[in-house]
Amino acid sequence: MAQPTLSDSLDNIQTCYASPSAGMHPSHTLPKKLRAIADAGFKLAEVALPDLEALATSMDATYKKIDENGDGDIETLIKAAEGVAKLARELDLEIFVLHPFSQFEGHQDPAKRSAAFNRAKTWFRIVKALKCTMIQVGSSNDRTITSDFRTMADDLQELADLGAQEDPPLRFAYEMWAWGTHVNTWKHTWEICKLVNRPNFGLCLDTFQIAAREYADPTASMGLSSKSSKFHESLEELSLIIKPAQIFYFQISDGSRVDPDELHSDAEKAGIPPLYEWSNKWRPLPYGPPVRKGYLPVVDVVEAVLRTGWRGPWSYEVFYAADQAKDDPDVPAKWTQEAQECHKKLLDEVRRRLAESGP
Repeated sequence: MAQPTLSDSLDNIQTCYASPSAGMHPSHTLPKKLRAIADAGFKLAEVALPDLEALATSMDATYKKIDENGDGDIETLIKAAEGVAKLARELDLEIFVLHPFSQFEGHQDPAKRSAAFNRAKTWFRIVKALKCTMIQVGSSNDRTITSDFRTMADDLQELADLGAQEDPPLRFAYEMWAWGTHVNTWKHTWEICKLVNRPNFGLCLDTFQIAAREYADPTASMGLSSKSSKFHESLEELSLIIKPAQIFYFQISDGSRVDPDELHSDAEKAGIPPLYEWSNKWRPLPYGPPVRKGYLPVVDVVEAVLRTGWRGPWSYEVFYAADQAKDDPDVPAKWTQEAQECHKKLLDEVRRRLAESGP
């Protein structure tokens, strides 16, 4: 069968908007963000657990957050999730995925591994209360985990099998985080995905995460990695080897140029790696105003993913603290509307490239 051309079904691609919590002002509550997402014309939405927990806290000031073992005020959190599911139905929105489930795979300490599976079972309850069937799993940045991919895959395979037994069955989208301890490139997640070898376990690809590790280096004076000259070779390999059925969804965001000294200072204060800090605060949409200084080759990554033959949901996930941290009720609506405009421009650019280079 001939591989689909880039133009196939582009007009029918579903769009999703993430409701990130990092860098957002607390007044931008999850219900406000969901209304903004729906008003902008999106039909799918990602929900972040910290947003859901903030909603639970607003319902009960004594709410206790979910801990590493999955313990906490679970019943209040379930009620919050049920309320979000009801609101989503009223807004004609589907809660597409709950995220980020992290620090799960590769624990060498049996107690930590047991706690991770207990936490997973709590997440199963939450995601079902949301009327959702997918959980995003971020690659672990726990420094104590094993580097053995087979061990990580065994954990994730067991997770997938447990999820498959739920009613309805759950799916898991594994995303590489650029600051992950051992899994921090698209190729790493693909290798683990093949080892897991379960139909309900696939990938969440992300333009920022892919480029942040292999193209960019925000701590360098020019913002580029020493490996940046090889980046397009990596994208070509991605387009040839990843199976489209294993891409569960695709997140879109850019990265801004930042002052390396400021980034190092902020990361040190937060106690996190610079790439993590960059991700939390400097991820605008492509085609945004020049002041945001986006510079990642987003369209190149999009083109590579499309060349796998994949056609599925796109999610616009942005973290831009300089604007989103404002106590301004118009911020969620502004970003969701900008995401729709970004989607149109991104598709136009893909079509333009296609006209110039052919399928």
